Amino acid sequence: MHRSPANQQRRAKVRRRDQIRRRRAVALAVLVTLIVLAVWAAYAIPGQTPARVPQSAGMPTVDGSPSGAGDVVVAQLEGLDVVLPVAREVTTAVAYHPVDNADTVPFAPAGDLLSGGSLGQKLADIFASGGAIQYYLMDGAGGETSSSTAGLDVGAVPGSAVVSPADGKVTSIKVYSILGRYTDVEMRIQLAQDPSLLLVLTHLTRPKVEIGDVVARGDTVLGAVRGFPTTLDQALSRFTSDTGDHVQMMVLRVTPELAGL
Repeated sequence: MHRSPANQQRRAKVRRRDQIRRRRAVALAVLVTLIVLAVWAAYAIPGQTPARVPQSAGMPTVDGSPSGAGDVVVAQLEGLDVVLPVAREVTTAVAYHPVDNADTVPFAPAGDLLSGGSLGQKLADIFASGGAIQYYLMDGAGGETSSSTAGLDVGAVPGSAVVSPADGKVTSIKVYSILGRYTDVEMRIQLAQDPSLLLVLTHLTRPKVEIGDVVARGDTVLGAVRGFPTTLDQALSRFTSDTGDHVQMMVLRVTPELAGL
């Protein structure tokens, strides 16, 4: 069948337009794939530098406590509420793990357990709808001698203010070394509700209280979150998009003599 030159030109133009559309569609698909991969890498791979401290969240307010801290119950301890020690805005993850100490009293986690690992969970707020906290369970040293919830890590931006998770009195502030290279601060608080319980906090810096000071739950600023070098592997980084800096807490049952009172 004979085709006129005009028809042939129209068909050629249609083919060219179809080719351009297909090329654009392929280019768009490649671009979307690259964006998805970039987002996945950003959240699946721990960052090499800590996140910045939001000015409004990391600094104490007029009453001495950081904005948003102390209003979220993160766990219970024999009927006692333990509140989040840092502001919600700077909290990156909450995780429990065993510790190498048989004298620990386990926490009873508040909120919902997450399985961990997926991109969706890394992108999600650690606070579920309605404000319920979400937490992970991790492996750790002392799995045979302590409960899986004996240690509580609350991830937070380094430099953020840390408030007392419970009412009590400061009995010890000790500077020690991690792996012989990293200076850290351990603080012990005798709980007001049960003097036989000592709340031990580590990974602090710039202590704001002294031994003998009485501290109030959610109000008294104890110090700031310690930031460690990127060379120190922190297990919590598996669940955050930063280096995994955090405040660690555990509770020991002791006699007044052992508590140094």
